[in-house]
This record gives sequence, structure tokens and C-alpha cells, in this order.
Amino acid sequence: MALNMRYARLLVEAGNYEGGVAALESMLINPDAPPSIRLELAVLYYRMGSYGMSEALLRSALEDKRLADEHRAQANALLRDVAARNQTSQFSGFVILGLRHQSNPNARSHRDMVYANGALVPQNRELKPDSDTDVQLTARVDHRYDLGLQNEASVISSLVAQVVDYRSSSGSKLRADQTEPYDLALLEITSGIRFKPAPILLPALRIRPHLIAAELLAQKHQYLSTAGVGVDVEYRFNERTLAEATYEYRHYDYASRVDVPDANQLGGPDNGLRLRLMRELAPGQVLSAELALRDHDTSKAYYDYTSQELQLTYFVRHANPFSDNGDYWLSSLWTGASQRRYGAGDPTINADRTRKDNELRFGASLTIPMDDKWSIQWRLEHLKTHSSLPNYDNRNTSLQASVVYLF
Repeated sequence: MALNMRYARLLVEAGNYEGGVAALESMLINPDAPPSIRLELAVLYYRMGSYGMSEALLRSALEDKRLADEHRAQANALLRDVAARNQTSQFSGFVILGLRHQSNPNARSHRDMVYANGALVPQNRELKPDSDTDVQLTARVDHRYDLGLQNEASVISSLVAQVVDYRSSSGSKLRADQTEPYDLALLEITSGIRFKPAPILLPALRIRPHLIAAELLAQKHQYLSTAGVGVDVEYRFNERTLAEATYEYRHYDYASRVDVPDANQLGGPDNGLRLRLMRELAPGQVLSAELALRDHDTSKAYYDYTSQELQLTYFVRHANPFSDNGDYWLSSLWTGASQRRYGAGDPTINADRTRKDNELRFGASLTIPMDDKWSIQWRLEHLKTHSSLPNYDNRNTSLQASVVYLF
């Protein structure tokens, strides 16, 4: 029995899940087989995405009175997850309530001299960087509806809502010379069918074409709306390596209002491509590399831009330093660099110099779970932008404390 168990585990470590399943199932012929074998099988079927088989094995293992308490706790935890995944209609998501302080939320230039109509002039003192604090409420609801097809097709829909309320900004009156940060309200909906296009030849490949619609309000008035289409592509090389790609086409439409000059010229098509590779380096340690490319077109060349951004993030799960009861904390560190190139010089600033921004950011976060639903999160980030025009040189440091609820 011990040799067969060792053989099954070696097969799994080599990536031969089907062989591991066969070896474990052959052990169940013995009526005296320990219930932990059914638990191991359930875990393996879970890793293979066969949640129905996993649930049946877990329930069988839990019915066996010989199952050790440690294994029983593991089986119950996995059963809750599997039972949710086996439902035809599934909801999940989170709510975040946070308080954030920023040293320069409006990205104002810290330079003393800036360009205006091609000439260097002193920076208006009222437009110097100024700190501010805001309250954020963010909610995301994901819904999955299983179509019951052989290619695991499901309708995946997401709704994201966010409200940002700045301390220095109040009321809903719009001004042409708005200097305070905008109070914002965002609503975005995406929906599409996720499926495996080649379940036999490429079982690890999944794609999701989807529709996109979003609305942004500023100071309780419509600011812009977007609509478009996209496609998500996911390929899992193995349990430790995941590759994702997302392409989106959106059309931006800015609302005409007193504080948005030339609103009809700001809108236009936007193409974005985001690539991400995630690798589990060791248990509880994940490295993520993300590349984002964007091309934004408008009616004026000096509003057009292309951008490239690269970000590296390191996630680590570690034991609670103040307790030895098995609790864990989650930390992350990230750094990123991006560049934006605009299409032409802005005549109201300097027609002879085309804007190019180089941005560098780095930050850290700490998530402290209180239970399986609630957690506290701290987030610190510093961003620095160097531009070919001093008008856009800026720095911003933000610190945010949040309460997170998962459902």
C-alpha cells in the first residue's frame, strides 16, 4: 500500500495526472484501503478540473469514520470550494472600503517654470502640487453560468463599480478652471462566453470573447462613456505557470461640459493589449510579469498617444509573525516602468516640442486576513514621471488602508 501510494505521488510530480489517478483508484479495490486515498484522489481530480468526481470522492471520504481529524478538516474545506464550483450559476466578488492619502493626486508639475504658448513662464502658485485624502468604495461581482457543454463553455459576466470622494472637492458645480480633484463614480460591465476551443488537442487553452460598456461620472455629471469588444486568452502550461493575454477595442466618447474643452475632439478609438505570465517559484511565492501596450486615437494629433508599460510583481504568503495558530499574511512588492509618446506638439503649450513621458513606479502591499471573508489591506506606492515638457514632470506618493470583504 505504501509503495503504491509513493508510486502514485511520483506520477503526479512528473505531471502524469491520469497515471496518478489510475494508481490511486487501483488501491481502492482493497476494502481496507484508508479513506485518505479517496481524499488524495479528490485533490487530484480537483487539480484536473473534474469537480464532480472530486465532490463525490470527498463525500465518500467524510462518511468514513476512520478519516483523521486533520484530513477531515482539509476535506471539508475543499468540499465547500468544490460544491460552489459545481453549481450551474455561481456568484463571487469583493467589496473594498479604503481611505487613501496622496501627495499629488492631480499630477501637478513640481517645476518652477513651464511652457505656455511656446514660452517658458513661472508656474502658477495655485497649480503647485497639493496633497489630498479620499475615501474609496469599490465593488466587483462576477457571475458564471455553466452551459453544460463538452468544451466547458460558460457565460462569464463581471460588474465593477467604484466611487471616489475627495476631501477638498464638494458639490456638483462644474467650473472651467477646476483645480481640485474630481469626485468620481465608475460603472463597467463585461460579458462573454469562455470556452475551450480545442479541448482534445489543447485542453489547457481557454478563450473568452466579450462585450464591454463603461460609464464615468465626475462631480456627479457624465464625463465619458466607452463601449467595445475584447477577447481573453488563457493558457496554463502546468500547475505553476499561467499565461494570459487580453485584447480590447474601445471607443471613447467624452461629454460636452464647461470643464472639458474640445470634448468632441478628445474621443476616438482605443486599442489595448495586455500580456501576463505568472510563475509559482515555491509554495506561497509567485512572480508575475505584465506587459501592456496601448494606442489611443483622437481628432487631434497632440491628443493621440501610444504607450508601453512593463510591471513585475512578487507575491509571498508568510506566517503571521505575531501568532503560531496557522494564520498567514500576504505581501506583494512591485515595480514598473512605462512610456507615453504623443502624436504632435500642443500649440497651447509648445508646438515645437512633442510630449513624451517616462514613468517609474514601485510599491508594496500587505493583506492581513481576519477570517475567510474579511481582511485588512495596506498599500504604499510612489510614482515619478519625467516628461519632455516640464508641465508634466510630477511625483506622487499614496498610502491606502482598506477593509476587504470577499463573497
